[in-house]
Amino acid sequence: MNLDFTWLTNPVYQGWLLTGISNTLLLSLFGLVLMLVIGVLGAACVHFRTPVMAPVVTILVELYRNTPSLVQLFFLYFMLSEMGLHFIDPETGRNIPLFSGFTCGVIMLGLYNGAIAVEIIRSGLLAVPKETIEAAHALGYSRFQIFTLVELPIGMRLTIPLMTNNVVTLIKTSSQAALVAVADLMYSATQIISETFRSMEVMMTVLVIYVIIVTASVVVIGWIAKATRMPGYGQ
Repeated sequence: MNLDFTWLTNPVYQGWLLTGISNTLLLSLFGLVLMLVIGVLGAACVHFRTPVMAPVVTILVELYRNTPSLVQLFFLYFMLSEMGLHFIDPETGRNIPLFSGFTCGVIMLGLYNGAIAVEIIRSGLLAVPKETIEAAHALGYSRFQIFTLVELPIGMRLTIPLMTNNVVTLIKTSSQAALVAVADLMYSATQIISETFRSMEVMMTVLVIYVIIVTASVVVIGWIAKATRMPGYGQ
């Protein structure tokens, strides 16, 4: 096998790779924030058995967990525009989707991994010892204070190992954004392959970059887990 990585010295391809890496990181970061927001709010609705909202959240969780993330991305990108969520360019008269490919990618990551996060966080809330909650009651905490100051911090700490897997999945799933023309790492890779025809070398480079991104993310989460460690709870 004759491998040739000289294309890596080309400033144009270097720029494409850096743009792809930055967009992949931004997609993952925004998707992660949205995932956590959806996870906490959804878990709270189910945990408190909120009328109307709890059944709705349960149905949505099953919907997003049991459908492919790529189908959800295409639905957001193509179908929402067909359903009227678009605007007309005053210069060209063409219909422009209200949500860009990048926005659809972030929403898809937030919904798909957020649905999984709902169940993960809910399991963490259920794992909080009843004695701890009863102690908070005895100290005069309101139900809201018990949730925000006792249950949620402890529950989130207990879910870090499972949430780590969800974050890794989110980062890897972000590569699907290339299919709706988001200039992420995979999109940049296909551009370089079409110019150099060095598919093996380019994909080997992309694999290494993804391994570095995912490994760095796992290390950072490990640091957070260590910094927020609560004696007597979890690892």
